[in-house]
Amino acid sequence: MKMVGDTHGLPPVTAIGGQNLIGGLSRVFHCNHYNAYLQMTVLLTQYIPNHQPEGLLKDAVTPLIFRLKQQGYTNPQLIAEFSHCGFGILQSVAEKIWETPSSHYGQAIYLHGKPKKSCYFNCGYIQGMVEKTVVENHCQLEGATADHFTVSDQNVTVENYLTRDFPLQTQIPKRFEVNSGQTFVTRVDEEQIISVVKTLPLYGKRGPNETGLIDAFGVVLTNHFADYYNRISYETYFAMCKAGMPEEESKEMFIQAGHICAFNTFGGIMSSPEWSSLVAPMCETREDWLHGMIAVINALGWGVFRVEKIDVDKEFIVRVYNSYEGVGYRRTYPVTTDKNISFLGMGAVLGLIHLLWKVDIRERPALTQEFYVKQFNRPENSYHVEQTHAIAAGDEYDRFVVFR
Repeated sequence: MKMVGDTHGLPPVTAIGGQNLIGGLSRVFHCNHYNAYLQMTVLLTQYIPNHQPEGLLKDAVTPLIFRLKQQGYTNPQLIAEFSHCGFGILQSVAEKIWETPSSHYGQAIYLHGKPKKSCYFNCGYIQGMVEKTVVENHCQLEGATADHFTVSDQNVTVENYLTRDFPLQTQIPKRFEVNSGQTFVTRVDEEQIISVVKTLPLYGKRGPNETGLIDAFGVVLTNHFADYYNRISYETYFAMCKAGMPEEESKEMFIQAGHICAFNTFGGIMSSPEWSSLVAPMCETREDWLHGMIAVINALGWGVFRVEKIDVDKEFIVRVYNSYEGVGYRRTYPVTTDKNISFLGMGAVLGLIHLLWKVDIRERPALTQEFYVKQFNRPENSYHVEQTHAIAAGDEYDRFVVFR
């Protein structure tokens, strides 16, 4: 995959098996709705003893910045990459004082209670650069003109959680041509779609009149650290289970984040001018739209999605090779016996089926929060999702079954 636009001397993106690597770390495109809802989900666990969600949200990114510096990244490059990946504008304004006048996390939030300082990711990013503990003093969510951070004299100590090797698969099956004994019939050209998506200007810009944000498809995107998502999700999930919260309810909170992401990001993509000009002309049926959106997903760094089965009256089955959740799990934790462990994958695939067979995105409904609550969270005519195979559990791929 080639970076588009001014990269400020940053290393190029390397695409391997459906994952996009920058500086050797997996990056995935996600929207402001997913980032905000996931952060809120983590913060809702503040009641759990011996669990510090604010510290987790901040410290999970710091060792990733350490790793980039070990590979030769300089602080100017890290500042440039902060913007290029859509996190905003990061700048030092005085000794031990940093600010983000434009910030993804400073404006993207799902509220549980009143607005408060919420730029934990930005804090952790700066910590990795200066190798000192950082505190947020002011936040745009509270009415400040910029997010404001102070560097302390205390050295920062964080855990390096990427301690296991797990290679990516490079021999991945082509798109399946049969569906329960019958041939898939679609004119969707996946290779062409992926090729064009990779040329889109999905990067943030720095400059006097720039924001460092990625506005695209009706949402605000980030090209985020996959390992950050995995760390904050799984550590929170494990803490919830340890505290006695029912396993299924704990999982549902994170699956819901993926469901919201699908509604906003996939819905925005399938409502965009780019979709209308590139993908829609290849599509005649909802099945074609499914294949088209799968092709777009395969350019986002989430892994390689393959449609295994389409049975409109019964079930849909999707495999994911090199899923960023599965690979990330294996690089951080021992093999699990739990098959239902790729929360984003479950929610995203479920949301995609809901977009096409529950509300029919082809009719271009307004993708408002009210519409989401009324339609996506309504039990009537809804589907369910189960994960039957998991890379985290030692399988070759993640496999999701969506059924009524």
